[in-house]
Amino acid sequence: MPAVAVPRPVAAVPRMRQTWDLELNWQSEAGCRGSDANLFFSPTHLESKEERAVREIAAKAICGDCAVRKPCLEFALMTRETHGIWGGMNELERRHAVRAAVS
Repeated sequence: MPAVAVPRPVAAVPRMRQTWDLELNWQSEAGCRGSDANLFFSPTHLESKEERAVREIAAKAICGDCAVRKPCLEFALMTRETHGIWGGMNELERRHAVRAAVS
């Protein structure tokens, strides 16, 4: 008789809400509004580590003075945004934040 695979417990992951029903009025107050989106999102061409670091520092400086930084970051974490700087965090930093919250 073959062994039966027993499913392993899955870590509790917060349920994601649909993005279209979220309260997004905070976006009109965002410090990045009107800024060059190229600061917040990776270019379509390959960028060096140094170019990425300079770009992210500039974007995070805008986030640092933003009145709606917290709801921006909460939105990105809740929707598992995979691209760009949101609420002062890049993709990798948000991924680590989600993992830390789950464990």
